Amino acid sequence: MPFLVAGLIVWHQRHAPADPVVLIDKVDLIPIKPPSAAALENIFSSQDYSWPPQDTVPPYAIETLPYGLDTLDKQQKKTVFFRALLPIVLAENLRIWRQREFILQQFGQGAVVVQSDAGQEMLAIAVLYHVDGDLNDPKVRETLLNRVDTVPVALVLAQAAQESGWGTSRFALEGNNLFGIWTWDSDQGSVPVNRAGDANHLVRVYPDIQTSVRAYLNNINVGFAYVDFRVLRAQMRTSGKPLDALQLAGALNRYSITGDTYIENIRSMIRSNELSRLSNLSLTNAGG
Repeated sequence: MPFLVAGLIVWHQRHAPADPVVLIDKVDLIPIKPPSAAALENIFSSQDYSWPPQDTVPPYAIETLPYGLDTLDKQQKKTVFFRALLPIVLAENLRIWRQREFILQQFGQGAVVVQSDAGQEMLAIAVLYHVDGDLNDPKVRETLLNRVDTVPVALVLAQAAQESGWGTSRFALEGNNLFGIWTWDSDQGSVPVNRAGDANHLVRVYPDIQTSVRAYLNNINVGFAYVDFRVLRAQMRTSGKPLDALQLAGALNRYSITGDTYIENIRSMIRSNELSRLSNLSLTNAGG
């Protein structure tokens, strides 16, 4: 939905990045494409990947969600869905964290020399996060660090479940879109069935689930609708506190037209599924 700022119509909700984020410091995952939800459960069981997971998570990247999630009982559907997404979310957050560590390391060494290899990589990261200006300007540095940061796993999983109907929606199954992200590019989207007659948005179609997760994280990190989210996250970093998914959810009132109701739904999902306990997990043998 649009809103009015200084006489200009501005689109603020679920706007997809123009291009997928390029993988810098890619985290290697094992791609899998199970034919059914039951087959996916069997894969997880064979690897002792249960719910809730203990310490580490096998590095699987499910390419597409399997059909049949809606045939499982309620609890099993939840655990299969969460386990399917968790390795991808961990991998994408790890990629972002490595970018952040690199930035902090370079800033800690003083002035950035843009002609150097490190300076060129810094510029590439800045482009990915839509940050313009001199990398030696304190304001530019602050903006870059506010954007290059992770999103709590609990929040990502809760939003994915909410937006995709636990992986059973048409756009989750046919377009790998788990987060309701829109586009206005006819080459990249599909028409929603219940779209209003005067609307022209499309729902973004992704080649695989990992690209969908990556686009969502980029949307949160660069979208102007989520400035409050990034400010709150930066305050948590400055105070030395871990990122609090429940608090951060409160800064996502512009993610949905339902506003505060949406926030309460996300918080309820985090609490009822005890997703905050996932904050210290890591990938098994995560490589770079």
